[in-house]
Amino acid sequence: MPGMKSQFTTHPVILVVEDMESLRQTMLEILEDAKYLVLPAANAGQALELAQSCAGPINLLITTMHPDGMPGPDLAFCLRKRSPEMSVLYSSANPLAVLEIPDPAEAVSSMLPRPFSKTTLLSRINYSAREPHLTFRNS
Repeated sequence: MPGMKSQFTTHPVILVVEDMESLRQTMLEILEDAKYLVLPAANAGQALELAQSCAGPINLLITTMHPDGMPGPDLAFCLRKRSPEMSVLYSSANPLAVLEIPDPAEAVSSMLPRPFSKTTLLSRINYSAREPHLTFRNS
């Protein structure tokens, strides 16, 4: 990915892991319009590959609770080895999914209930930016 290093240091990097192509594309468009640099992945394997090829840290992971390949919390754990300050939003239509998040301090603040609107998505990202894991501000 030649030339990517300067892009990654200019804009916050969000890794979106979503198996539904139409939702992944919609999220990509919303986030790029908001000036985020978005890495879209259809499954956990693609997400790990994108993270390895990324020149800088990933600031935020938005993932389903159960992307193909591994559970969302396990994916976050793996990605935090490379980007320890990364925040996470878990997307789920199941309100009980919050019980699957191992860190109780992160559980409630990291849920993105489905369905969600553009406003909800962006406000949850802005809220995450105030959390200790996230070190960026949208500019």
